Amino acid sequence: MAGEVAVSGLPSSNRGVSEFRNSDGTLTVIIDWFSASVDLFAVLRQVGYLDRDDAEEVRQWSDACAENAMVIAINLFTFFFAGLGMELDKQAGPGSFYTWRVRVLDRDGKHVGIIEFGGEECRRKDGTYTARIELTGAGCAMVSAARCGHAKRWLELRAKLESCAGRLTRVDTAADDLLGKYPLKLAQTWYSDGEFDNRGQRPKAQLIDDYDSGDGKTLYVGTKKSEKQLRVYEKGREQGDKESPWVRYEAQFKASNRKDLSLDILRDPAGYLLGAYPVLNFLNCVALRMDITKAAVDATWKSARRHIKRQYGATLNFIVRHCPTPDALHAVISTCTSHRLPAWATADVANQWPEIAGINQTLEGVTP
Repeated sequence: MAGEVAVSGLPSSNRGVSEFRNSDGTLTVIIDWFSASVDLFAVLRQVGYLDRDDAEEVRQWSDACAENAMVIAINLFTFFFAGLGMELDKQAGPGSFYTWRVRVLDRDGKHVGIIEFGGEECRRKDGTYTARIELTGAGCAMVSAARCGHAKRWLELRAKLESCAGRLTRVDTAADDLLGKYPLKLAQTWYSDGEFDNRGQRPKAQLIDDYDSGDGKTLYVGTKKSEKQLRVYEKGREQGDKESPWVRYEAQFKASNRKDLSLDILRDPAGYLLGAYPVLNFLNCVALRMDITKAAVDATWKSARRHIKRQYGATLNFIVRHCPTPDALHAVISTCTSHRLPAWATADVANQWPEIAGINQTLEGVTP
């Protein structure tokens, strides 16, 4: 293995990989959740932490207190997530299965993943003492946003997992139909026609119906306990745009005692998704990541503006009518604002919000 991994952590067979898409850029599949168990001592040896110390002594020392646990967490974080714009929380807390859990955060302090380790219940059958790493959808997006190309980043992570006996426990992959050419109703038809059958068996299915309220429907094919489950849902409507045609096809793959989850899903998530659900070969129409981000931003500002108008429109109208100048209006509005910003507040949302963008362009002397 050591001979196959270059200094960058990439296997020598990765040449030519730049993005998870087909040659003409019409097929893009993202990784939207990731978790794995790893050989903790193998990681600590690779970072040089176990050069001289006995592994069992280090294990007992790290289990002793939260301060010691943070030292181990920092080494794990550095090995797997350094350079991705993430940060490690300042303290370790109790885990659900492991003794210690430390959150992984983005630069704004929002939760994007976890690192867990410690205790006697985290040994594999062969005695391997494990740690667990996890990235949420937001954490996976940070990997995908890496400047060197997200496919390369996922290949690096795959190589690191391979070097420390890593085993994937869950990976979610997602593909987006922004134009709604393949709506949820079509997925229902495919299910009825047996397109999702596996070895002659039809998986369980469930429809969460919004009864045309505009909040978005969701179709589940398979159960949460299954090795794989497909979720087809109206993503744009879920995010607040009741007129959005955006549909997401999202598959959750989980390891089981019967079957391991191949590390190759990190190298070729599109191939893995299509292999699991051959009927989804229509995905040559899905959008690039940039288009997906814009669709999410559009849904966000539309929902926020609609909420403001519905909840506070009459009050704002009263304030506007009784403020004779823009400065007076600004002064009164300022007394009603909070020092905090909503979780969805980003520069992208401001740039896509027509009224805000128009005012800013006018102030800058640019014709909207």
